Amino acid sequence: MPMKRKLSITLLATVLLSGCDALGAFNFLQAGRIAPAFDDVAYGDHPRQRLDIYLPANAGPAPLLVFFYGGAWDSGEKSKYAFVARRFTAMGYAVAIPDYRLVPEVHFPAFLEDSAAALGKLRSLAQSHSDQLSTAPLILAGHSAGAYNAIQVVAGSDFLEDAGLAPRDIAAIIGLSGPYDFYPYKVASSRAAFGATPAALSQPVKQDLSRLPPLLLITGDSDDTVKPRNSIRLAELAPDARLQVVKGLGHVGTLTALGHYLTSNPDVIAPIEAFLQGRELQPPGPGTGIGRTGEPGSAIGTQP
Repeated sequence: MPMKRKLSITLLATVLLSGCDALGAFNFLQAGRIAPAFDDVAYGDHPRQRLDIYLPANAGPAPLLVFFYGGAWDSGEKSKYAFVARRFTAMGYAVAIPDYRLVPEVHFPAFLEDSAAALGKLRSLAQSHSDQLSTAPLILAGHSAGAYNAIQVVAGSDFLEDAGLAPRDIAAIIGLSGPYDFYPYKVASSRAAFGATPAALSQPVKQDLSRLPPLLLITGDSDDTVKPRNSIRLAELAPDARLQVVKGLGHVGTLTALGHYLTSNPDVIAPIEAFLQGRELQPPGPGTGIGRTGEPGSAIGTQP
């Protein structure tokens, strides 16, 4: 990793962990003039049940990518992740970023229920704004606790169904430095979020992983916040997963890699581009599902 980028990531990580609002400053630098086309759309009655949607420059209906931010389930604001939207709109995606209810006001599984409700709202919006948003299956992505939400909302039972969706409505998932195998709850933030919830309900690795679409799991081998073993274990168990372990990268680095200045990291961006390239994002018909060839990272299609 170039020394200049390494120093930038290290500085940002230090400030983030100190509790200062480095993320807001980082987002201001990285996002440029990008602004949501759909701003503060409600998907529920709670003030935090709101989402933004950013559109790519190209005309025509764009496939939707939904990004769930991290923050240990107790912090986060969608407005500070416009830099993520800038990265993926440049790839041709419409990018939705939901807020969701946080600990201590709520606990598991409320943040997953919110994640599912946001996805349901987005499917409805795609149908009513089909000139701007594709009705193709959604791409999910997330960092840290947000990566957990992206995986568990599909792998866990009933979340999608309660929002009027099915696993076939999710085309693929990108998880950045996510916790997927963290029981027993040794960290204060996970104890606060999950309490006495048994592993069978809370842990992605304990779910019916046949529900999952193709996965791209990216982690840094220097991540001391969410250990790389989380991504490694899920990749071993999931039916279709690509794993990218980036040498010398820590927990914050997989997120800042999505920026455009100084912190952009080809070891994160290139696997994402390769994972998304050439996927068939067609609207699902009645009775169709996500078909896989059996090879990790294969194209997504439909089957009877």
